[in-house]
Amino acid sequence: MSRSLEKRPFGLPKSSRIVRSSEFTKTLRRGGVAANDCLVVFALPHDEPPPQQSDTPPCRLGVTIPKKTGNAVVRNRWKRLIRESYRLHQAELPTGFDFVVRPKKDVTADWRLIERGFVKLVGRAVRRSQSPGNNSSRGR
Repeated sequence: MSRSLEKRPFGLPKSSRIVRSSEFTKTLRRGGVAANDCLVVFALPHDEPPPQQSDTPPCRLGVTIPKKTGNAVVRNRWKRLIRESYRLHQAELPTGFDFVVRPKKDVTADWRLIERGFVKLVGRAVRRSQSPGNNSSRGR
């Protein structure tokens, strides 16, 4: 079987990704924020469930890597590591949220730091997005 026809068991389906620029912007502006030494995570609850059979929509991931982070090789490494951490911990994450993740400025990609802090950051960002005085009033 050719490589292009093989099924990828470890990939993220399109339904698990944020792909529109407007969705990234909305999550960045209105979502709760949490950061550690390595990553910044934004979380925003879904406005409406996607057209699926289940009551709770799955969480979706968006990864944004600024060009200041490095060349294409460095940026792609960041994306792979963040997506892999999301994929491994997807069952532990709350459903019904959009997450946008980006690296902190001047940090090198380290799998241990990304993987260790991902779930904690997501939890903190979710709590902050649900608090009464969340970031929706930020004047961006």
